[in-house]
Amino acid sequence: MTLATTVHTATTGPGADLWNAYRDNLPRHLLGVSRYLQTGMMHKLQTDCDHRSLRLGFAPYMILIGNGGQRLSDLAETLGISRQACNQAIKQIEAAGYVCRRSDPADGRAKQLALTAAGQRLRRDGARVVREFDSQFTAILGEPTAAAITRSLGKVYRQLDLGPAVDGPDIGAYDGFGALLPRLSDYTLQRLMALSGKRGHPGLKLSFGQVLTLIGPDGGRIQQMAAIQDVSKQAISAIASELEALGYLRREVDSEDARQILLHFTPRGEALIADSVASIAELEDEFAAITGQRALTQLKQAMSTLYQGLLLEQDVFEGVGSSDLNQLAAQLRERLGSSASRALGDILLNTDNPNRD
Repeated sequence: MTLATTVHTATTGPGADLWNAYRDNLPRHLLGVSRYLQTGMMHKLQTDCDHRSLRLGFAPYMILIGNGGQRLSDLAETLGISRQACNQAIKQIEAAGYVCRRSDPADGRAKQLALTAAGQRLRRDGARVVREFDSQFTAILGEPTAAAITRSLGKVYRQLDLGPAVDGPDIGAYDGFGALLPRLSDYTLQRLMALSGKRGHPGLKLSFGQVLTLIGPDGGRIQQMAAIQDVSKQAISAIASELEALGYLRREVDSEDARQILLHFTPRGEALIADSVASIAELEDEFAAITGQRALTQLKQAMSTLYQGLLLEQDVFEGVGSSDLNQLAAQLRERLGSSASRALGDILLNTDNPNRD
């Protein structure tokens, strides 16, 4: 998930190894980089490509429908959701103008989901934008490492039959790193939920990851979770309420800021963390069976490097060095644009500014 998080590494005391394993692992880094990619792509597609009706949740449906079309039932099965839930999501994408329903060429009595002209343009724009992000990732990792982990993730993607990557009629198929991430992250979340469910947590939902992964030994703040993931505080609070009802979380007023509410794990929540760590280890073993252990080790190291290089953890700013500042400057230029970045620089350098704290 897009994880500039409030979680701090536990280095002493009981449970330190457990918290570290919960925080530092391949699925967390994979999900964090994927969320960064998808959120960044959505903003670029909305602002630079004029896809004003685009929503983050459209991505898996658009990818899987592809240029060839999909039946609703097949799409729901691939996504691991009910046909009703899939249909509700498709209705929103239809309303945005990206998808339509047409007769299935293989069965005239059945309907097939297909991209409209606007959907085809969105798909082409998406392929172009994801290449831009891949260039950013490669700059952090180096070309050999980026190519190696793309091959490893590609093996997992194909072995698990996760569907097409990003393609378009005028650019050909694109199966680069960024094109693989969204579906791989969806699968990772679904698989972890299934594995944890077998360990005694059957009521878990995919949406719970927006809260659970952002809570550490010191708790987590609803407002920060919402800002990190570009969603409303009400949405995060609703998820937190569900987790409270299931006995995983409790709320308390933040002692440092009475306006803030901190979410903490209950004993049942801490048991969920232990079971999640076991599920993570099982999932990594499943990936290793596909890629080989050496390739998985390289993938884990590379994803950790990328996660830190993208400054997805708040505590990356502790003890910032010159290389970190260069990464931060590059990210600010990417997000703000050149003129806004210069304006920010002028403000920071203007020591005579009477409004400067």
